[in-house]
Amino acid sequence: MKELRIESVTKRYGSVKALDRVELTINPAELIVVMGPSGCGKTTLLLVILGALTPDEGHIRIGEEIDQIPVEERNIGYVPQDFGLFPHLIVYENIAFGLKVRKYPEVKIRERVNELMNTVNLEGLERRKPKELSSGQKQRVALARALATDPYVLLLDEPLSNIDEATKAEVRTNLKTIQKKSRITTICVTHNPDDAFHLVERIAIMHSGKIIQCDTPQSILENPKNETVKKLIAPMYVLWNNKETAT
Repeated sequence: MKELRIESVTKRYGSVKALDRVELTINPAELIVVMGPSGCGKTTLLLVILGALTPDEGHIRIGEEIDQIPVEERNIGYVPQDFGLFPHLIVYENIAFGLKVRKYPEVKIRERVNELMNTVNLEGLERRKPKELSSGQKQRVALARALATDPYVLLLDEPLSNIDEATKAEVRTNLKTIQKKSRITTICVTHNPDDAFHLVERIAIMHSGKIIQCDTPQSILENPKNETVKKLIAPMYVLWNNKETAT
């Protein structure tokens, strides 16, 4: 378990600040959501942590400063919005991919893949290709692949955006369960307040490249920091009021 610290990170594209002195600490084994509208800098933040982008200012620390460590040596799991599965590989091969790249012994690969298949409830689907899977199953394969090398940190980019509404509640529950089992420090980004408020105990609200409030869902609803936060979480007020009325 590792603490992830984002310290005054700034990333510019020309005159535009995609990230503007972002400060955020994610506790060991915590699942936190960074929520904000499209274009606010959420994915850029993930890519800076991953090492695919270099910040113009600030530092990323996972126990120690990792700014100069290349992406392939950071040991960070990353699940992109489209899941990033290899369409020509079966489920087993997708999950095993990172282990094979790192030249794990075949026996260890088989043990680890079987363990993860059990963790994410994919037993019996080893031979299927991605096109034969539901969206929820694809997500679980992508999670298993990201977890295979025991990363220090897991990054999830809009993990629920490609999930149909009928199965979203189940997928959210599965995601939380898998994260708790793995106990990996995890950042999930989303534009959807409903997903954010049902996933985690702490939400970082992002707007225009800045974290403008970070707190529990209840505290954010009861004490939004400013009008921008109020507008971003507006869809949740009806659900919150209904919950209060019911109790």
